[in-house]
Amino acid sequence: MRSRSTALLSIAAVSGLLLAGCASTASPEPTSSSAADSVVTSSVTEPAAAGERVGADGTELEVWSSIVPDESAAATLDEPAEGNQWVTVNVAQWVSEKGQSDVDVAPVLRSTTDESFSADAVSQRSVEVPMTPEKSYTFVWSFQVPEDLVDAETLVVCVGSGDEGCSSLVAE
Repeated sequence: MRSRSTALLSIAAVSGLLLAGCASTASPEPTSSSAADSVVTSSVTEPAAAGERVGADGTELEVWSSIVPDESAAATLDEPAEGNQWVTVNVAQWVSEKGQSDVDVAPVLRSTTDESFSADAVSQRSVEVPMTPEKSYTFVWSFQVPEDLVDAETLVVCVGSGDEGCSSLVAE
């Protein structure tokens, strides 16, 4: 009887060690990336699809997901202004120059149906994140958008206020 118990405990211990070896935690450090040749040429009027990397002026981003509209953003950012809704976009971002932070390269949301619309990103983080060149960072950005423009099919996120380096919020 004792040998059965010992054998079962040994099997359980070995299984636990094997499972512990398989589990890994995500590294808090940014990951290296040098895929500048994979940057897709894009603009506000001809945005890249979500999941494609876009860039301009040494800043790049790739849309991973979006929430249009995002009613939960108000819990962190307060209620949007009257007649607006929050739109949230999860992006990977890269920089090519030292000394930049997430706030320095915050993306801009534009609309393909209203050329005059432009919304600056609002961070849900309470701290500024310094960025290392050629490393990938994942950020969540929220934007206040007039209710009549809240449409994932017509909103694009751009690396800056220019007309290039823009990505659709939806995959093709």
